[in-house]
Amino acid sequence: MLSFVSGAGLVTRTQSVSESARSTFSRDAVRAAAWKRPPVKMPEQRIILNIFTKAMEDFKNEYPEFAKRGWGPSVKAETWNGRHAMFGFLFIWISAFCQGHGLIPPTSELLDLKQWGTLADLGGGNPISAQRAVILIAHVHVLIVSIAATIAPFSFQDKLFLEEGEEDEEPMGLIPMWKRGLTKEAETWNGRLAMLGILVLVGGSFGTNTPFLELTNKMFGNILF
Repeated sequence: MLSFVSGAGLVTRTQSVSESARSTFSRDAVRAAAWKRPPVKMPEQRIILNIFTKAMEDFKNEYPEFAKRGWGPSVKAETWNGRHAMFGFLFIWISAFCQGHGLIPPTSELLDLKQWGTLADLGGGNPISAQRAVILIAHVHVLIVSIAATIAPFSFQDKLFLEEGEEDEEPMGLIPMWKRGLTKEAETWNGRLAMLGILVLVGGSFGTNTPFLELTNKMFGNILF
């Protein structure tokens, strides 16, 4: 009888502990604790390094005719590079997904040198794979669109080159200010992270001797295929 009572007390005590644990680690409790955490402080002003501004000034002094048209190191050039990097990252994901689901030819399928000639030759008589040819031609089309947008932009889009007498935008600095939403600062953050991500992928592919698209899939938790 005594053991039954003590056992019942143990069960009651265990249930109360488990209920308190569930209440402690409940979803609402975790959210409330997260809201109580102090917010991460982001820079409230641009951190400008003299090396970047000096490089821009040196280019303006050495090549004034190019600089006044927006050629060379400029804020707009960084914006365009970031946009191309973001598109490139998206295209890498799409290419990896297509490879994993058989939407593009496999890497083992090579182009016929007799049919394609020197266009399919990588050197030494080694033909290019059909998959690489498909991706390459797709990029050529995008490159043509980018060149056309640079030379003859629409009136509603941003321009890469400067108009006569137009001043370039203020540099974002080493660490841009943190502004959420569709802002210039947010676009700069996304563009720089995309450029850095592509460099990491390329370096990792060469360093580990892993195919580029396979490494992309692994880095994102094998969610693409």
